[in-house]
Amino acid sequence: MSELSKKVFFEAALPKLVEKQNEENKKIILERNEERKILAKRYEDVVKGINMIVDVIARGYFHPSLDDKLTELEQQKIEIETRLKEMDNLPDTSFVTEEKIKEYLLKDKEVLEAGDPHKIKQILPTYINKIIVYPARIEAHFRLSVDDTVCAWMVAANRSQL
Repeated sequence: MSELSKKVFFEAALPKLVEKQNEENKKIILERNEERKILAKRYEDVVKGINMIVDVIARGYFHPSLDDKLTELEQQKIEIETRLKEMDNLPDTSFVTEEKIKEYLLKDKEVLEAGDPHKIKQILPTYINKIIVYPARIEAHFRLSVDDTVCAWMVAANRSQL
């Protein structure tokens, strides 16, 4: 907890945390935009396929495989539309202000200082990516910190002291 306070919960860290969070947000936006482009292309291809089958059926040709393919394409169209709607409902991650990060940090800092283990357990995944326990030390890999170092602590002879 003390390393978390040193790496995250101090005033001088705010500008760097804002910068890092906004860099991460840019990556998320790029990934979403790329997924949207891929979905739009797939949607266009599916609609073309549906229209081609409908045209063939309208000309008087019918085969059960056309019905199967049409059903499959209609299902794909629904899935793509659903995913696009889900993407429209995702929160806006374009930019996080320093004030907003400060608000979240202060709230979580209060939780740490209050010492309620259940509440602490809920917020830790926000800040700690993983913890690795070795025979002689424990490493904490922070998800969000001013620097990218790994914090390691020597393990006490009696682990119950941790």
